[in-house]
Amino acid sequence: MVAPLSTLDELILHYVRALVALPSVTGDDPALEQAAPTIADILRGLGFQVNVHPTEGAPIILAHRPGKSAQRLLFFNHYDVMPAGVWRDWFHEPFTLAEREGLLYGRGVANDKGNLAARIAAVAQILAETGDLPVGVTFLIEGDGLSGSPSLANLVADQANHLTADLVVGYGGMLDQARLPYLYAGVRGRLLVRLRAEGAKIPIGADMATSVPNPAWRILWAVNRIKNDSEEVTIDGFYDAVVPPSREANKLTRGLQLDEETRLKAWGMPQFLFGMTGAGLARAETFNPTCNVAGLTVDTGHSPPPTIPASAEVLLDFSLVPEQRPTEVARLLREHLNSADFHDVHLEIIKGAYPPAMNALSTPLLNSLATAIEQVYGSTPQIVPLAPFSVPLHLFTAGMNVPAVALGIQRPDSNVRVINEHIQLADLKAMASLIQQLIIGLG
Repeated sequence: MVAPLSTLDELILHYVRALVALPSVTGDDPALEQAAPTIADILRGLGFQVNVHPTEGAPIILAHRPGKSAQRLLFFNHYDVMPAGVWRDWFHEPFTLAEREGLLYGRGVANDKGNLAARIAAVAQILAETGDLPVGVTFLIEGDGLSGSPSLANLVADQANHLTADLVVGYGGMLDQARLPYLYAGVRGRLLVRLRAEGAKIPIGADMATSVPNPAWRILWAVNRIKNDSEEVTIDGFYDAVVPPSREANKLTRGLQLDEETRLKAWGMPQFLFGMTGAGLARAETFNPTCNVAGLTVDTGHSPPPTIPASAEVLLDFSLVPEQRPTEVARLLREHLNSADFHDVHLEIIKGAYPPAMNALSTPLLNSLATAIEQVYGSTPQIVPLAPFSVPLHLFTAGMNVPAVALGIQRPDSNVRVINEHIQLADLKAMASLIQQLIIGLG
């Protein structure tokens, strides 16, 4: 039964309010297990056949409602959110939706609950007006999207017969300076590894630094062998599998207009890496694989500084491009460390690694999506051949031979990782209208 709300705007606020109220913080298994049934009930209320699948991590929600035509559209979203941080630092309580000067505040409203709410609202509006959907619609909603989706591959393999689709619309990405969504035709792959060095069994006072090995130095020296100050990954063979971009991809990337000024202001930076701008910046974000230091920790127990830690760890995040594979990159990293005499540095692959995903840059369904964007926003969208972020869309593009794209509603100042996460209400309304137009157009 469709919620008795008269307008698309009311439906949007209804669903985003309900979703933001769920404190589904990534890694908080009890909260995630409580959130999944609530989301499932929302979709059941719209006449969807819904199953909530338990996993080793958060439950995964799979919902489907048939349409008048044989075509099927699959929406892929996640319901886990970043930790809220210190609640008193927010303008409003993080898990209560608040509207302020045209902005909607709440944890997850930009990543990814606002996106999900727009899609649900668009479906609800069509059902309220016509009673049926013109195409079949499937929702695949996971709770480990911020943790690398470690359980998703098994679920997709097990439920492949229920995931057939002609187009997959995933999550992620920003709006451009004209507030149009970028159309991401591909996404990067992901590999997260932990390197660990061990020292003495207990922390030792720093006065013994001349004779006691320090594992923190060992980790720093190992990391120094992985990337140089020109931002080049120095692992032997790291770039060997990289496929050069096509002429069409190069052309699209050269024409990309990035909202550089807004980014720099929002992120508090004077310039981008090496002063990049324009086409050079767009090319780097689109085509360059890289390695990022995501975290450094040392174990000093309860000893105050100065102390020689008992162990040290670093988290390395590899952003992969076609045709790099996470297992191969991990193997190359291990060999590279061994060749530099770092046999003692332990390497652990964190669950949730996956390869990049790419689509042909011109297909009827992608063209239909671009047309829908133009009809709603009044301008032609910018097509990004490969997103600067990672989403496991390869499960559809490679595993099921289905085109899969990413669409998002974030802006550079949306604060998705800090306090006061927000989006513009007008952007959310436009995205819901786009989804509504896409569903109707495909029918």
